Amino acid sequence: MDSGCTDPDSDLEEFDFTTPLSLEEAIWLMDELMYREVQYSKLVAWHQGYPLSQTLFTSVYVERLLWPEPKTLSDAKFHRDVSGTQADASILTVILEPFCLALIKCCDLVLAMISEQHYYEEEDFATQIFNRPLLSRIPPQEILSNLDSARSRLPKLGLKLPLHDALKARLDVRYFLLNILQNCSTGASTDTISIEEITSLINFVEKTSGLGRSISADAFTLKMQRRLASSVPPRPMIVTQKEAAFVFFKQLVTDATRAFEVLKITCSVDLLVAYQSFMAQDPQPSVYVRALLQSFLTLQDNILGRFTLRQFITQDLQLMVLPNSMLLTEATGTSPALNGEQIQALAQFDYFINRLGPSYLNLFRTFCLNRSRVRRNLCHAALEWDRIQAEAEELDSVVQSSFGEQPQMYSDADEPTFSYSLSSWVYHYKLMQLRGIVQMGFQLSVYAPHEYSSMYWYLSYLSSTHLSHLERISFFVSVDQQKSKGQHEKMQKTLHQLYRHFTWLKATEALAKALHRVLVVVQRHGHLVQPRPSYSSDHLRYELRMRPFQHLSIPEPLPPDVAQQACSLQELSDSTVLEQALLLNQTAKKAWEEVLKENWNSQAVSAGNISATNTSSGAEDQGMAPVVAREWTKEVRNSIKACIGTSIAISALIKGLQGEDVSKGIRGMRISIPQVGDRDRWHPAWAVPKVLS
Repeated sequence: MDSGCTDPDSDLEEFDFTTPLSLEEAIWLMDELMYREVQYSKLVAWHQGYPLSQTLFTSVYVERLLWPEPKTLSDAKFHRDVSGTQADASILTVILEPFCLALIKCCDLVLAMISEQHYYEEEDFATQIFNRPLLSRIPPQEILSNLDSARSRLPKLGLKLPLHDALKARLDVRYFLLNILQNCSTGASTDTISIEEITSLINFVEKTSGLGRSISADAFTLKMQRRLASSVPPRPMIVTQKEAAFVFFKQLVTDATRAFEVLKITCSVDLLVAYQSFMAQDPQPSVYVRALLQSFLTLQDNILGRFTLRQFITQDLQLMVLPNSMLLTEATGTSPALNGEQIQALAQFDYFINRLGPSYLNLFRTFCLNRSRVRRNLCHAALEWDRIQAEAEELDSVVQSSFGEQPQMYSDADEPTFSYSLSSWVYHYKLMQLRGIVQMGFQLSVYAPHEYSSMYWYLSYLSSTHLSHLERISFFVSVDQQKSKGQHEKMQKTLHQLYRHFTWLKATEALAKALHRVLVVVQRHGHLVQPRPSYSSDHLRYELRMRPFQHLSIPEPLPPDVAQQACSLQELSDSTVLEQALLLNQTAKKAWEEVLKENWNSQAVSAGNISATNTSSGAEDQGMAPVVAREWTKEVRNSIKACIGTSIAISALIKGLQGEDVSKGIRGMRISIPQVGDRDRWHPAWAVPKVLS
């Protein structure tokens, strides 16, 4: 275990740093270090989990700069025992040394950013640095200045043009990358950084990688692991392929720069959409970019660097359920004279906001995790929000009595009821998370194909429940609008926001119902057959799938027999089920088209202050958040494609059902469900069956 990956008689010879280094060898070393750096930076996105001991720390050059630990930049030298005049003209000190220092500092900034945010050790990122601090004592600006000095000295060396340009491009890429990471660490804007320029440089580096020539000595060796402080056995070296390395670098630069788009968002509702859309990119942004987005929630001790937690939550409450409430006017300093009971109610409201704050921010952080963890965390958060809803109901009762709210007759209820605005808002977010749990089950291939019909039925059940809840909220907002004077604009904003949610949910509900009916007919004719292992049963499988929902107060968990009866559609014939599926699919397509007419943002995207939320959104706002707008539009368009695919499948099934030989019609068809990532899988959450005669 302690012998390393070398022969027992193998000695650990000191590398001779006085050996002259050719330009071709310098290019090769810079590229090899970059490939290993990419492995370190990108291991979260691909769940590889390789630590530094298998990548950068196998380099004798990196080890030379890091040990003994340098206290200042002047200590971080390859030639620590050689005078400056002897080493000044060396390619090693002029080019490779500043490059390596900048590379190490990049890793230090990456590590610092990720360590401060939510991540999963080993699963997401390996933070072990083996008692080799990554130049953490040296400010990034000193290393940038050192690297800039190397860039200015390069033309004075009189190198041949191809080699000169290749070395300059590598120094430029390293300079820009370190500059981006430094800006990210401070929350400074990256608007002045040109993505196109950096991408062009990276492409040139890739093009000139063939100029490099491998060094004869052991520049990278597993023997370096013997010097590291570690309690684990030696592991083999890992090197990323050249093509993958350059693709990752371009994505990292683009995502890290584009992430600053979210700082222009002025509405909490839009910010959640932006986080979800940004993380929906394929491939998913790296762990560093996901940590960067999390850091914006505490930027300068404020959300997005501008909003306090109270402002952020009350803004959401005002937009969703309380467009005109004395609970929120107190925060703006415009509240009228209050009695003692109302002051006490406001104090309880403040306490509720403080209790709610961490859970509310964690909802945004959750979408910055890897996709498997997003679903798992949503399952845990659902129970937490269920408890918050109970607290909100108690606060609603206090507010009703303190502010004299009058109950209203709603729907076909026998008795008038109160609005319960706070608990309604919490319930809205809880239902949204429950729906996300089910849909991510399809995206992550959690469910077996024979379970798709039942899970789409449950998705439609959750969507219907959510739609009914939004109708209730809209009713009480409309009643309040009739009583309020001079608040018409605020009321209309709330009603429009509810309409946006309603349209999305209607599209989701209709498409889920359509796919449920299609899959029911398919299963009736012998396709997607459920296996019958001796260790499993329908009851156990239902209990497994409903586990995230079983302990919720509302929506109440359904008994297995009730769910089975509702899901099976036993009382309906195949033709009736397919006719319903056709109508529902048409409804879904129209609803998605209606969603597409709206922008992704309900409020204007601006770099201004909180008052900017009073402006209306426009098509020009999408230009200020192109990645979010692109991914949001892509998701909606792919949902429309799923509707078209469902329509084709329904038409094929109807033809098979109406054929002369009914027994061989649908049963004789070839039916398959494309896997996630397949070109025929229009949307990862919509598993549309492919029907071939």
